[in-house]
Amino acid sequence: MKLTNQQIEYVSNYIKSFDIKYYELQVEFTDHMVTSMEEIWEKDPELTFHLVKHYAENQFGRNGFKAIEEDRTQILRKEFRKAQWKMITEYLRFPKIIGSIFLALFIFKVSFYFDEPDTFVKNAFGLLAILSIPAFYSFYANRKINGKRFLELNISHSTFTGIFGFLFWIVFLLNTFKESIQKNPILILPFCCVWVMGILVLITGIHLQRKTIVNVKKQYQLN
Repeated sequence: MKLTNQQIEYVSNYIKSFDIKYYELQVEFTDHMVTSMEEIWEKDPELTFHLVKHYAENQFGRNGFKAIEEDRTQILRKEFRKAQWKMITEYLRFPKIIGSIFLALFIFKVSFYFDEPDTFVKNAFGLLAILSIPAFYSFYANRKINGKRFLELNISHSTFTGIFGFLFWIVFLLNTFKESIQKNPILILPFCCVWVMGILVLITGIHLQRKTIVNVKKQYQLN
């Protein structure tokens, strides 16, 4: 028992009605539903189309499609963070860690040429925000590909959504310990190390973002 193209389209639209907005999940759920319906119909040809659809939908569990979407989101988010952290740790191991240490010490030393070292560090983190602009542009340009949204792309873009909150927190700490930093400039060093970590997060995030875009386009044959 095979579903007609019209019936498959009906199933696809039915799944979209549950606010399943990501294309790969729409395709996956539709394929699974169609396969299940054809198997059920094969066993009992007397069933109606809508009854078969109901039985097939029950296989998705009590909370249905949205629950699976949420589970998939959490899984992909963990996988993305794991991949990003793996890349970051490569820069924290010998010999690449030498470059990271040198960069932190360089920023620390440059801060001594300013009357207010904390202002210099604020500007350094402001530069970090400016460097993240291409990532936000990539998010805007690739939030949809051929009019389709993808969960993988949304996860890869989410790396940059918290950056401004992070920068606000850093500025808050700098203002809080401003007097202490003036008396003990060595306190600037931890902020320099955090700045280097921010650079590593930004670089690895951009790399994974671009890699995800390429993989999605290749997998779904999109331009």
